[in-house]
Order: sequence, then C-alpha cells, then structure tokens
Amino acid sequence: MLPKIDCWIKVLHDSSLLQEVGRASLDDVAVMSKLRKKWSIEEITVASELVTARKKANEKLSFATTLASDVEGIQQSTSSAIANHKAKRFFGHERIFDLCCGIGVDLHALPEHAVGVDCNPLRCWMAEENTHKTVHCDDATSYALPKQCVVHIDPARRNSAGRVYTLEKMTPSFSDVIAIAKNTTGGCIKLSPAVNPEDVVAITQPFEIEYIEEKNRLVQAVLWYGSLATNSGGLTATSMKLDLSISGEVCAPRFSTQIHSWVLEPNVALERAGLHGTLGNSFGASELSPGIGLLSSQEKPDSPWFTCFEVLATTSLRIEKVAALLKEHACTQVEVKTRGKTIDPNVWQKKLNKKASGPLLTLFALRLGKKRIALLTRRCVAP
Repeated sequence: MLPKIDCWIKVLHDSSLLQEVGRASLDDVAVMSKLRKKWSIEEITVASELVTARKKANEKLSFATTLASDVEGIQQSTSSAIANHKAKRFFGHERIFDLCCGIGVDLHALPEHAVGVDCNPLRCWMAEENTHKTVHCDDATSYALPKQCVVHIDPARRNSAGRVYTLEKMTPSFSDVIAIAKNTTGGCIKLSPAVNPEDVVAITQPFEIEYIEEKNRLVQAVLWYGSLATNSGGLTATSMKLDLSISGEVCAPRFSTQIHSWVLEPNVALERAGLHGTLGNSFGASELSPGIGLLSSQEKPDSPWFTCFEVLATTSLRIEKVAALLKEHACTQVEVKTRGKTIDPNVWQKKLNKKASGPLLTLFALRLGKKRIALLTRRCVAP
C-alpha cells in the first residue's frame, strides 16, 4: 500500500485516472472492477476525493481546476474572493506567516514571500502544491516566529465530535492564539461570525472585528489586531456581493412605531456589525421594533447596503386577511419574510402561492410590540 502523501502525489499527476473516476459511477460493481485492473483501491479513493473536491471548489476557488485537496479541506477553507480581500492588508509587510494554513487558500492570496505553517503533513503538502510557497510542518503554538512579523491565524472550529462553539475549544484555543499574538506586531484571526467584541477583550493590542457577507450569507468574522487593525476600536462590515466595506462605531437605530413608505432590509454583515443603525440614522430611518433589524423610511435611501421594499398595504397577521389583500393586488405569487420566528414563512408561502401570475410581491410577517401585522411590499430591484 502506498503511503498517504505518496498516493496523493501519484494520483494528482495521473490525468488518466482522474478522467476515468470523473465520469465513472463508483457504486457500480462492474465499473469498480474495471478500475481495479489499473489502479489500487487507495488510488481510486484518493482520486474520487480529489475530483469531488474540485467540483465543490468550482465556484469557490480561483484555482479549482488544479486544486490539491480532499472534500474536508474545501469545507474548512475560505473562498478565493475573501482571501484576496483579507490579503490586501498584508501587502507592504516583510515577514508574513499563515498559521494553521490548511490547504493554503489564504496563503495563496498572501504576498509571494508569505510562509505557511500547519501541523498536518498532508495539509502541508496540499498547501505547497496549491501555492508554490514555503510551508513548514509544525505546531502553530510552538513555531518560532521572528520579531516584527504579522500573522494570519485560522484556528480549527471543528473536532472529532463536530463543530465547536466556544473560543477556548478551538484548536489552537483563543488563549493560545493570544499568546501567539503577543509576539507579533499585528495580525488577522479568522473566527465564527457569532463572535462579539466583548468575547475578545483579552487581546491586549488595539483590535477591530470585521463581519463578512458572501452570496447573502454571513460567512466569517475576522479579528484584526495591532498594525493591521485599520479601524481600531470600531467594527467593519464587508459585502463580497457589493464589493464594499463600511466601518464605524455602533449607534442604536432610532425607534418609531410609524410605518413609512419604505421598509429597509440591511445587508447581513451590516446588521451583524450593528452598523445598520449608524447608517440608517444618517438618512432619517427608524427601526420598526427595538432589535428587529428592519428599518423604515419616508424616502428610498441611496445606499447599496439596504434592500428596499415599497410598502403597498398593511393588515393584521391572519392568513385570510393576507389572502384577501393579495387578491386585491392581483398577486398570486409572494415571497414571505419574517423576523423573530413570528411565523413559519415556508408554510405561509405554500398556502398563499397559487398558479403564478401577476407581480411577485414580498410579505413581511412581523410582531411589532403587541401587534402582529403583515406588510405587503414590492421589492425595489437595484439597477
């Protein structure tokens, strides 16, 4: 049997095997029998992992067609777009290290002289193949970093039991990460989007938390510290969809019970960073209910950070009332949105949607104080 890395090396350079596995059904006994005449089970298994990983990476990584990775490596990696975004802050620094580099997606985006470090020999080989940069197989907590360096650290948020939800259960733990950070001038720590500023106050350098949205999903929080914290003391929201970032201090949105002409749904990163109130206050918007996240304004704001919905009508939150309202507007297809689990939007959407005709409208099912109301709106499509 070939050693694991040797098997990967052999498979990576065997285009015939990869092509065969790519078009084969490995559940078919006859197909497997045919493949076994040329290749070992280990080689076929690795080839299947590689082919599947490349397919999954197609819309995620810029180098998917030449990727060296298994499926788990892809699942744990960031996208090339986010890696490139983060890498911009590292340019101009002489000593750069990517600790816990995994398959090397972030390392790939960092400047050419960046060095990767990972304790898994197979991951180190993959990172070298994917980046053609120097990678050291070592424990991030004991690796001898030079003075005056900056680091990117990606602690594992999974273990053999599954996903972990506390900073101290990451590998390395947040305490270990802080110990590493003390010996560097600045850095970037990849964390869960669930992290809050109060969770990371143990870090002694000035810091900034950046929340990142990609494809309308909140996918990552980044803790910038030291020389790389360009918005020290504040929060940053980044939208990969919009290719925009906004930074500032959190201001609670104004509150008003009045429903104005427009309902504003903030980008998920903007809302997670708490900057929807800061931005909304600048153009006179108010929150429909404290903590609900949705804002309302008299005028449609000129801001890409909000999806705007024109309010057409309101009624009490009863299915028959909403159905009658839709009939009045000649609408037989509707998307249903809610906040705070006021209703099950999937159930309501199924009940309300008939044979598609008329305009597609959006229904907000909300609890505002003691009232449960339905807002029928028309989504404003950005130009």
